[in-house]
Amino acid sequence: MSLAIKSDVFIYDSFVNIYGPGSGSEPHHHIRSFDKNQGLINQKYSLTYYLSVGDQNCSEPGHLQLYNPHEEIKLSNGTIIIIPSTRKHYAVYGGKTDRVMIGINFYSLI
Repeated sequence: MSLAIKSDVFIYDSFVNIYGPGSGSEPHHHIRSFDKNQGLINQKYSLTYYLSVGDQNCSEPGHLQLYNPHEEIKLSNGTIIIIPSTRKHYAVYGGKTDRVMIGINFYSLI
């Protein structure tokens, strides 16, 4: 993480998502009121690590969709993504096997 953003980091929280058939996430970002109140919006990042992307041979394989600019990321097992927490994103998954990912929200220590 430090190498990717060229800064020491402070890990704020972590999460696990297990997506089954017909699941996914609505468009969202990872900025909270604490980030706004403390002036940390531009220092917050989100990392996701895909342990298993599940079934990719279906009509909704759960590609990660990013906004501003629009970008579609096709995932594979072991993919690590780091994005600014301000960037909206979503995924819709329709595969038959579970998708498992872990995530970390962290701050750059500039």
